[in-house]
Amino acid sequence: MDKQNIEAFWNWFEQNKDEEPTLLISSVNERLKQVSFGLSAEINNSEMVITPNGVKKFFADAYELVENSKNIDGWSIVATKKALDEVVSNEVTFMPLLAEEHPDDIAIRLYHRSYTPKEGKEQNVVISGLYTLLDSLLGEESTAFDFQYIDFDDMPHPKEQDYPLSQLASFVTHKKSTRKISGQKFPKESIELLEGKVEDLPTLLSINKGLRYYEFTKEFPYLFRLSLHLKNAGENGLPTGNTDEIYAVEDVIYQELYKQERGHFLATETYNGKRELFYYVDSFESIENALKKLPESLETCELSHEVDFDPFWVMTEAYIYM
Repeated sequence: MDKQNIEAFWNWFEQNKDEEPTLLISSVNERLKQVSFGLSAEINNSEMVITPNGVKKFFADAYELVENSKNIDGWSIVATKKALDEVVSNEVTFMPLLAEEHPDDIAIRLYHRSYTPKEGKEQNVVISGLYTLLDSLLGEESTAFDFQYIDFDDMPHPKEQDYPLSQLASFVTHKKSTRKISGQKFPKESIELLEGKVEDLPTLLSINKGLRYYEFTKEFPYLFRLSLHLKNAGENGLPTGNTDEIYAVEDVIYQELYKQERGHFLATETYNGKRELFYYVDSFESIENALKKLPESLETCELSHEVDFDPFWVMTEAYIYM
């Protein structure tokens, strides 16, 4: 997000925070669209919650906005909706679902008698209400990121075992705690090699599946993408000839980031004359230090890089859960 827009928003809010509440929340939400169109606000007395409305790609914006907020007298500024102390719903139950290929996935089916299997406005209203209920029960962040799959139905079939919604939070906590990766800030790497085609050109992927379900994403919030633009690519877009220089570059980055516990290797992708390295890193300083270790010029490739603030690792979900 644009830093000037963030600063301008908080300056405006500080000057207008004492407006009549109905006018204030309307003005706040209008102003927020100038910062990030995916954000909105909820105000309760002197607490303002900045919410991404459950949309994963806007959670980073909510946290960035709150982290850059001013210390405004009498106000508490919070990123994302938190779980409420007491949420009672006797009309909704849930059933855990098991994915044989990924047994550690958290997957559920929610049952509500007003749900209709037929797509349309009525179904959308019920589903929206169920997600709002989950936000209240678990918190907006948990609803968005803890589940790999959520399904809906009107009532359990005779052989299906459902449970009161009041047990859902403890189910999620237990499921997360029993994963092999639980509590590990630097879990063992598990590299999977994949081949495919995009627009008739081959693509080669190397993905660290050991980061599936990773818990400490906020401590490594910067997505660092190093691109090696290949000078020796063949007609199929893959490197030809000597690749020692390419792998030497990769080894430098790996040693400086992963081995120094400054970041996590996520993936490499080779396609159409370019090889990209994906890392999640703890700070800009760590990235800059790694880049300084690279040679200024290379015979077989040219280098470029991008850094994005992605504390929930949303931008690479397609790799992690492939």
